[in-house]
Order: sequence, then C-alpha cells, then structure tokens
Amino acid sequence: MNPPEQPVPPQPLQEDMDSSWMLGPDVLFLNHGSFGARPKAVFDHHCSLLLRFEQQPVQTIVAEMEQLLPSIRDSLSSFLKVSSDRIDLVCNASEAVNSILRSIDIAPGDELVVPDHAYGAVLKTLQYVADRTGAVVKIVHIPLPLESSDQVVEAISSSITDRTRLLLIDHISSPTAVVFPINDLVMLARDRGIDVLVDGAHGPGMIDLDLDSLGATWYIGNLHKWVCAPIGAGFIVTDPSHLDSLHPAIISHGYQEGHVEEFNWQGTRDYSPWRTIPFVLDWIERTWGWQRMREHNHQLAVWAHSMLCEAWHVDPVTPLDGSMMGSMATLQLPGRIRDSHDSEESLHDLLLSSHGIEVPIMEWAGLLWIRFSAQVYNRPEHYLRLRDVVLSMA
Repeated sequence: MNPPEQPVPPQPLQEDMDSSWMLGPDVLFLNHGSFGARPKAVFDHHCSLLLRFEQQPVQTIVAEMEQLLPSIRDSLSSFLKVSSDRIDLVCNASEAVNSILRSIDIAPGDELVVPDHAYGAVLKTLQYVADRTGAVVKIVHIPLPLESSDQVVEAISSSITDRTRLLLIDHISSPTAVVFPINDLVMLARDRGIDVLVDGAHGPGMIDLDLDSLGATWYIGNLHKWVCAPIGAGFIVTDPSHLDSLHPAIISHGYQEGHVEEFNWQGTRDYSPWRTIPFVLDWIERTWGWQRMREHNHQLAVWAHSMLCEAWHVDPVTPLDGSMMGSMATLQLPGRIRDSHDSEESLHDLLLSSHGIEVPIMEWAGLLWIRFSAQVYNRPEHYLRLRDVVLSMA
C-alpha cells in the first residue's frame, strides 16, 4: 500500500500580497481568526463612508440607510445562499446570540445543550439565561482527538432528551478550530423537534455556505473575521417559522413592526460596517475569487497543521487530511513548553514581544494549545518560523 500523500502548501494568489492589507510589517500575524484583518481597499472604502457620515450625519443615518438596507441584505443573501427576508443585521455574533436567546420561551427544567468546545462568551450567555429562567445548561463533552465527525454526532445525540429545548452548536469551534458536522447535527435536532442555533462566527468566508438548504432554526455569523469587513458587521438568518418571535437585544422604535424594522433601527449606532458589506463581498470576488481564497486558505492550514504536528511530535486533534478543518488549526504545544509556562497569557506575550509572532495561546481542558490561522497574506515560511521559534523555546 502506498503511503498517504503528504500535503503541500499552495501557491500565493498574488505577488506582493502584503501590499494589499493593512497589517503592519513588524508582526508575523497568524491570528486572523480573532478579529480578522482588512484589505486596504476595504479600509479606504470604510473611511470614505465614515467621512460621509461626519459631513452629513442625519442624511447618512436616516434617509440613506433606509434606502440602502434592502440592497445590503440582497447582497448578503446571494453570498449566504438564503432569501434576504430571513436576514437581520447585527454588530457581531455575541449580539446575535443574546437577541435569539432572549426571544425564546424557556421554561424551568428545559435543557440547553451545548458542546464543551463552545465559545466562552456563548457559555456565559447560556448560563445567564438559565439563571433567569430555571433552565439547565447541559454541556456535552466532545473528546479529543477526533477521528471522524461521527464521534461528534454520537456525543450530541446521546445527550439529547425529551427535556431538550435548544441545541447550540458551533460551525467552527473557536478554541479547537474543529469544523462540526452541522448538516448532520441540524437534521438530528430538527427530526426530534428541537430548535437549533448554529454559531457560525467563523463560518462566512471560511466555508462555502448554503443556509437555505441547511435548515437551522438560526444561523449567526460575523463578517469581520473571514469576510474581512469592518468590525461591527454580523447577521442572523432565521427560519421563517420563527421570524415573528425574533427580537433584537435592544428594543427600540421598530418594536411590533416586524423583525426587519426592529433590527434596522436600535438607536444611534455606526452603520458604516453594514454599508461596507456589498463592497467587500464584490471586491474579494473580483480580486481573488471567494472559492480560490477558501481553497488556498484551507490547503495552507492543512499543510501547516501536518508540518507542525510532525515537527513538534504532537498528535493532531482532527484528521491530518483536513476533513474536519477549515482555515484554522489547533494543536497542543510540546510538553516542555507547557511545563515551563504557567499561563497562556505569559506565553502569548513572550511570542509577541521577543519573536514578533501574534498567535493565540489557549488553556483548554487543562492543557496549553496554540491556534493558528491561514489567510491569503500568510506564507509557508510564516509557519516554518513559528515551528523553529517554538522548538527553540522547548
């Protein structure tokens, strides 16, 4: 039997890619997954919108936004492959989670099921809701390493009972960078009459989405991460049967006028990130192409993941073929580093201050992990440098 084919890094999509991004030259940036990064063209367009607002605040917020919001949703609907009347705009996924959980009728004893890979802020929000309603947050342990998505489905399925009110699952988990089998999990929940909320904070731009066919009760996403829009652009996609009961976290003038009016106006806020959405979607398609961008980033992440696991002599937490990865990967740090650093903060600060590497270090399940991202401005030599720095520290 021939040995499995080793992954190879992709060719860059553009020569002198650094010139297209706002990132500074002094830091090796391997952390696109936290807050994204903006291409210069997107930054310049956003600045022009901010200038327009300062020149005519009332006209920009009132008249122009009323005219532009339908076209913004239409642009996003094509990207997400879902009808625009199911889309509501928010600032970020945290606002979306709060809006949805406050809109659900939750009774004492109801179970809110969530994997232990969930984002920390989401777990806090679930606990807040449970404390106020008497519901129970049921955290499902998804053990690592994972050899197939069937392990995730089995763990979730065995945790659902007749008291389960909501299943909240990640599309791509923040701490562990696992791409969850959301199609199977959504089908599992809906077949049992359970509402399912997919936290797609990392989904748009990393994964090709078809939300109309997914069938989730709600899918939420950030656009400042892998879509590279400005901070302050996010969305909720809601099943038609739940649109009438959905309300924003901030109740304002649009209350009882339908979800579109309620989410359109929640008081004074910066609308320029929403206004940038059509521009960034079109600009990246014309410049690199969304499909080429996603394929490049995935291939780079798969190669770097395999290379670092081998170099650091650590086991992968997901299959090396990349079947449960997107454009990020999480892996354990070598044991000698874990033994000599007592916190993720100290190790992160050391990598940044002494080596100029921005990469998140996380403590999860009692161990220290490193999560790197792969975006088109990253190159293979960036991960080789990370490899060598970590080996020198070990």
